[in-house]
Amino acid sequence: MALDGIILSKVKEDLDKSLPIKINKINGTSDTEVIFNVLANKNRTSLVISLHSVYNHIALSNESYSDYEEPSTFIMVLRKHLLNGIITNIIQNDYDRYLLLEIRALNELYDEKEYILSVELMGKYANLILVDKETNKIIDALKKIPPFQNTKRTILQGAVFTLPEKQNKLDPFNVSENEINFDESLVKQLQGFSKQLELELRQRLETQSYKEIIEEIKESDSLYISSNNEYHVIPLTYLNLEYQKKDIKEGFDTLYYKSNEVERIKKVTEDIFKFIKRQIKHYDNKLVKLRQSLEDGKTLNEDRENGELLYTYSNLEKKGLKEISIEDYYGETRVIKLDPKLTIKANANKYYNTYSKKRKGKVYIEEQIEIASRELEYFTALKEQLDIASYNDALEIKDELIRYGYLKKKTSKLKKNKKISLYQVKVGDNTITFGKNNTQNDYLTFTFAKSNNMWFHALDYHGAHLVVDTDKPSEEVLRACANLAAYFSKGRYSSSVPVSYCLVKDVKKVKGAKAGFVTMRNYKTIYIDPELSSDIKIKAI
Repeated sequence: MALDGIILSKVKEDLDKSLPIKINKINGTSDTEVIFNVLANKNRTSLVISLHSVYNHIALSNESYSDYEEPSTFIMVLRKHLLNGIITNIIQNDYDRYLLLEIRALNELYDEKEYILSVELMGKYANLILVDKETNKIIDALKKIPPFQNTKRTILQGAVFTLPEKQNKLDPFNVSENEINFDESLVKQLQGFSKQLELELRQRLETQSYKEIIEEIKESDSLYISSNNEYHVIPLTYLNLEYQKKDIKEGFDTLYYKSNEVERIKKVTEDIFKFIKRQIKHYDNKLVKLRQSLEDGKTLNEDRENGELLYTYSNLEKKGLKEISIEDYYGETRVIKLDPKLTIKANANKYYNTYSKKRKGKVYIEEQIEIASRELEYFTALKEQLDIASYNDALEIKDELIRYGYLKKKTSKLKKNKKISLYQVKVGDNTITFGKNNTQNDYLTFTFAKSNNMWFHALDYHGAHLVVDTDKPSEEVLRACANLAAYFSKGRYSSSVPVSYCLVKDVKKVKGAKAGFVTMRNYKTIYIDPELSSDIKIKAI
């Protein structure tokens, strides 16, 4: 997946149709992604600028992005200068892989100022640079480059802004076929060309003229995405793969939203995944030790009997015995070890004291085993939820750990009254709604759902709570619900997964348990082989 200058020119054309664009909010969802919530063509949407080394691109987006994370210093600088500003013009020079966004905004004194936001999409050199247009000085940049790293182009606060080095290439749309040397690399000769486009053009030249191919590129306003996710503004027929035709906005969402989602999730989950992993290891080890202690304590009844039997000889004051043979309650001879420094009666008291300590210890150990088992189950469930979490799901899991005191709340305030995410699927006339973490499950079951909705959950597996808006689902809806409940559980890769279902009113919270833990009554069970078909359209709400 490579963005070349010609693809970028089509993105520019698409953005030009929406000018002027008003900037309402600016957020950073990862170290390499900046989201501008904008008003374009009277519609609220997102302008996504990704500076990822592989997924770098710029485009308007239909997807929703969270503004939860604490903003970086660079994001704060962008907010200070560009918030409520207007993108008035977009410039691309010679089909290079950068766009210059000209932005007009008000400064602290409410004087109008003009800025340039240089969006440079050149692979590992991708960068975002804010420039004062009047002075041509750099205000700030996502990636700073001092002189000792690049003598030709310094990118630091206060440095004079210079454009990326110009390449002397031919304009592919204003050159004749005779001016091109087809024995040499077209990438080195033609502006905006990538290796992909060169391969496609060379194959097409067997049946089409250069002019016809270039005219098709010129007229295109779509992206053609091959099944291996390679794409361009014309079909890449040289790949011999199936492809989809998408408009620019939808195409980039298809290509990059999920890829960049991985980066966003990584930023949120990196610390909590390590924390959860440590907790699972801690409770695993703790349970091993507790169960060994419980095993060692099984001799407590023997200690009690030894004490009672020794009392039958308590009249003996003799010391120095290391052991004594006594007939027990079953007529068998028992050899009881003694402390030679103590009398028989003192040894009996010692056995009683040992018995008493072990008995009290057993109660404590059993309580600790129960607590450790619950904690292990809880953190194991969280780990499984992280495996299928979206960005917002991961944030909710982080919130949950803070709420229960496992993680410390940062000094910066988390967003309050944040809407809890849920997911929906339409099957016929019915709507299926489900959650993918404890917070969502708890909200779905005890707040969102109605008492006469049918409720589903994979039996004996951690997983999604799911409800359908009816108390009498058809066979098709019943199986669809069971399939989703099984798929979004630990049993997703198993076969014949048991899924229990009942009315929401028959689901109760476990007293004293954390969110998502429930009991149910009057339930039935269906067995299903989970599979997530490509026909299933899941929508976040």
